[in-house]
Order: sequence, then structure tokens, then C-alpha cells
Amino acid sequence: MAKHYINDPVGKPELESLVRLAIAEEADFFIRNPPLVQPYRSRLVCASLCQGAALQYLGRGYGVNDFDVHFFYRQNPVKPRLSRTVKSLRTSVGRFQSVVVDFVRTVVPALTCQTYENPVELIRTFLLHPLTDNARHLAQKAVIGLWPDSVFGDIIWPSD
Repeated sequence: MAKHYINDPVGKPELESLVRLAIAEEADFFIRNPPLVQPYRSRLVCASLCQGAALQYLGRGYGVNDFDVHFFYRQNPVKPRLSRTVKSLRTSVGRFQSVVVDFVRTVVPALTCQTYENPVELIRTFLLHPLTDNARHLAQKAVIGLWPDSVFGDIIWPSD
């Protein structure tokens, strides 16, 4: 099945809408997964818009097929991996009506986390020196900060 791309700009209204969705999904995720509360609830680095819609926000895209929101967590050595299950929903995002939003959890390796406290620097380092297939994949496009407020609208990647 061919992908359908909407060639409208992604702006602040879309980011604000994604923030609300991300906050709700973060809470729901831990309700659905109580065993992960202790090892990961306090390890969230940030939530970010990634891939094609992030490129569209930068004016470098080719349209929006869906919105990919990644939750980046500092790796917990006691439980080093999280499920790669993607949670999807169809909803409105700013001016985009009835689009798919995919929520993905990404663990930043402990080795990378040891040096950086600043979320932007941490994610940039994770993508600049990718230790995982996921990091290599994410580094091919763009990452825009959503939440917490300190990263909202920040161009995390590319870093140029």
C-alpha cells in the first residue's frame, strides 16, 4: 500500500498538540505497564518529534505520512531494554485531521548517559555516535524537542 503524504507545514500548533498527546501517553504507558514504573518512570530524558514530520517542521521534508513521537529514556542497568512495541492512534494534530501518531520508546545506552545531563546534548551524542540500529535510523532524519518545556521546539537533530 502506497503511503499518502500531506504536504502542509508542521509548526508550533502541531508541536503543542503533540505535547498534550505525549504527556497523556507517558502516563498511560506506565498504567499499562506497572512493572516498568520503578525502573523507567524517572529516567525520561525527553519526548521528541522524529523522522519525516520533524523534517517537515524544518522545511526540509517531503510531506507528513504520520507523526512519530519518541520517548528517550536513560538506560537502567537493572533492566537495560524496553519493548520496541509502537503504540499508534489516529487523531487530529494541529491542522492535520485524522492522522496517525506513533509513540516509540527509545533507550539511550548507559555509556552515553554517563557524560551528559542536558537532554539536547545527550540525544545529539546518542545520534552522532550511534550504538544501536535505532539510533542510526533516527540520525538519518530529524529530531525536534517536545517535552519537557526546556526542549520545546529545539532542533535536537541535525545539530548544524
